[in-house]
Amino acid sequence: MISRLKRNAIFSGVIAVLATIGVIFLVVAAYIALAERYGDMRASLILAGSAFGLAIITYIVMKFVERAARNRQRERAKVDTSALLTVAALAAAPVVLRSRALMLLAVPLVAFGGLSLLTKPKKKKKRRPEDTSSLGKDI
Repeated sequence: MISRLKRNAIFSGVIAVLATIGVIFLVVAAYIALAERYGDMRASLILAGSAFGLAIITYIVMKFVERAARNRQRERAKVDTSALLTVAALAAAPVVLRSRALMLLAVPLVAFGGLSLLTKPKKKKKRRPEDTSSLGKDI
């Protein structure tokens, strides 16, 4: 007996072949309609230009989606690193708290680390120089 996954793969393959045949016939019909109206050469150029235009638009959309996925992955990595450091600090806390010398060293480091996390510098926006040419100052 064929498993559900194999059956779905077979049906998906048949659907893909039939959809491809449908698209080919649509392109042929568009060519015939354009050839009757504009001639053979212009019909070919219109369809070729449309195909290239769609390819360029698809490429641009792919790059935007790829950049968004990279940004999400980068943000997820930051959160994972922060969580890993927190777990490591919590795991090391009992050892540090047992030793008085390490505790005296760790308290200022923890305080400094906490303050540095709370006071992150804000990103400054670059300002463009003012356009004074329309104010009459150049006269």
